[in-house]
Amino acid sequence: MSKIPRVKICGMRTASDVEIAVNCGADAVGFITDVPVNTPRKIDAQTASELVKKVPAFVSSVLVIMPKDGDEALGLIDAVGPDIVQLHNDIGTDDIELIRNETNRKLVKVMTIPVGEEFVVDNLLSKIDSLAGNDLVDAILLDSGKAGRAGGTGTVHDWSVSKEIVDAVDVPVILAGGLKPENVRDAVEQVRPFAVDTASGVETEGKKDPAKVCRFVREARCING
Repeated sequence: MSKIPRVKICGMRTASDVEIAVNCGADAVGFITDVPVNTPRKIDAQTASELVKKVPAFVSSVLVIMPKDGDEALGLIDAVGPDIVQLHNDIGTDDIELIRNETNRKLVKVMTIPVGEEFVVDNLLSKIDSLAGNDLVDAILLDSGKAGRAGGTGTVHDWSVSKEIVDAVDVPVILAGGLKPENVRDAVEQVRPFAVDTASGVETEGKKDPAKVCRFVREARCING
């Protein structure tokens, strides 16, 4: 029996964004909060907190952060109050352990797959095994990286690499990186991830497009085999 992937729509900035994602059937919505990079989807902690309160039961709120250390992460978690925390940078293992011990939130760690560069899968598998083996994370998110950017590129990476990782690890794997309504069904059928994640792939002129969001959710769940 094929597993139907969960769907996360990331980059919520307004109450309307949340409403669109929820009405289209998303399982989770992401709030990119106080990150130290330039992205049009970044919001402050107060805005994120207000929007998280609008997420209904049975839909998960995900705080997406790039903290410099565990203490900063804990401060943001306390301020926003999400269901899940997504760590989008190379924060140290000791800091992840601190977050794990001091909060009851599920933790997702982003791992970057470079685009257009040589890449050793075994190195990434070792990192994942270390985190998952020590019960420090609840899921791994595979995103595309290019030109010094770790994720959020809107670029597709080699799905055969993602498939290899899905087959090799025990922890749930979330697939991201350039996913949109036109390619998410193929991505799911090739990789068989636990979940898929998109932000820019469901936008028109920088805003969440209801038609694209709904189509993305439908296509992600229309798998064969």
